Amino acid sequence: MTERPEPLSPPALSPDLAPEFRPLSRVTLSGPDLGDVNLEFAEEEAAAPLPAPPKVPDLVPAPDDFDPRLYEPALPRPDPLAAEGFMPVLTPGHFVTLLDELRGELQLIPAEAARAALVSRSRLLTLNVEQYRVNYDLARVTLNRVLAETGVGVRGSWARQQEHLAFMNAASSGVERAYEQATAEIEQARAERFEALTRAGVRPDTVTAEDFYTQQAAAQLAAEGHTVRPPEQKSGSKRVFNGFAVFSKFFVGIISGVSINLLFNPESRLYLTLIALTAGVMFSVLLLWLVDELAYRAKLAPSTPGMARPSAYLAGIAAVVVLYLGVEGYLNWDGILRTTQEIAANAAQQGQLTDLSAAPEDTGFTPHWSLLVFTLALVGMAAGAALIQGRERARTVLERERLGARMALLRGQGAWQEAARAADRVAYLEDARDRLAPPRDVTSPDHARLNERVLSHWEQERDTQVQDITAALIREARVLQETLEEFAAQVQAARFPAPRRGLGRLLG
Repeated sequence: MTERPEPLSPPALSPDLAPEFRPLSRVTLSGPDLGDVNLEFAEEEAAAPLPAPPKVPDLVPAPDDFDPRLYEPALPRPDPLAAEGFMPVLTPGHFVTLLDELRGELQLIPAEAARAALVSRSRLLTLNVEQYRVNYDLARVTLNRVLAETGVGVRGSWARQQEHLAFMNAASSGVERAYEQATAEIEQARAERFEALTRAGVRPDTVTAEDFYTQQAAAQLAAEGHTVRPPEQKSGSKRVFNGFAVFSKFFVGIISGVSINLLFNPESRLYLTLIALTAGVMFSVLLLWLVDELAYRAKLAPSTPGMARPSAYLAGIAAVVVLYLGVEGYLNWDGILRTTQEIAANAAQQGQLTDLSAAPEDTGFTPHWSLLVFTLALVGMAAGAALIQGRERARTVLERERLGARMALLRGQGAWQEAARAADRVAYLEDARDRLAPPRDVTSPDHARLNERVLSHWEQERDTQVQDITAALIREARVLQETLEEFAAQVQAARFPAPRRGLGRLLG
């Protein structure tokens, strides 16, 4: 077995202390990428003893007196390994004892030639046993060196993992204490908010400063006679009115389109019919939107600088309504006359004695003026709905501007600053508590994978070298044992030769 050169020992190791009996005390990481490993051994701490840790009291410490040393280590600490646990062979002493016993039996062999041959054989076996002892010692020293080198890496990986778990444990406990403290502050802030809102005379369920100032401004405006209506609920009648206001624009427009079609399209051509209906709808929607916008501007004009007088907008509304009614009246009047003539013509074709050349009033049929009145009523109602919608939209804008101005005035005065701060403080504390989280160790996945790869490397290196050394030593031990067994059989055969029988006995 060839000897392998033994590497130099590191400066920190003592020459009289075997590596396997130097357990690590602490492993720390340093450097920007945590790549520098600093090892500290037990005897170094013995040379410079650290102060004794404080005595842990029997009672459970308060949350502010958290001590990570009270927690037991989450990972076991592997003990240093010795070479004797990886050498499944007999020691050289056993073979020496066996060889000595066999050499003592050589004096009992009666034959001189056989005894001399076996004595020579025993001397050679002595050299083999001595060579086995040398190889055994060399294998033990090599195994100790291999186990020391790989043990540092294994224990370093365990130590880094233990430090990471201790760090995460301490961080989680710190976040838990911070969360409990934030919860206590939130409860105290809620109590202070209730007291402040009660003194201010607003609803205790107000949760923001904006709602608080809104209630205060609305109360002051109501005391001055400017009532601010709350947001209107969408009741059934309100939905019906809004639906009618929208539907009336298109319905009256369709009526206008039919009248235009009767006036300009007597042959009822399809493309002319589509053009007439589109023109009627556009005319109705545009005029009614104009009524809505003029009513909106007339309501805002007194309180908005730069706008015209309200009377100008009211005159515009009257002009638009008169134009709308006039156009619709003329179209429907002409359509009614044409329809009446068609009815008279159809009646004459059915056999009634009627003179078609006579005037319409001579036919016995009178125009249906009720249809004209009904159409104008629909147009007036649609214009009125547009007028109401415009004024309602303007009223909402005015109330919102008045309320915003009063809220700005209250904020500038600063009379309710403490109550507003108390209303908003709870929400801010809740947001801060929601943001609490353990400090995320961004390198922890990399550290875990690195520790796993390093640990696997050192274990694989240890197993490979141990298997190579022990396999060679086991083969040598087996060969030596077989040689000694063969020598013992020869000694027994020489001491007790087999008796000769028959002719061989007589010749001997």
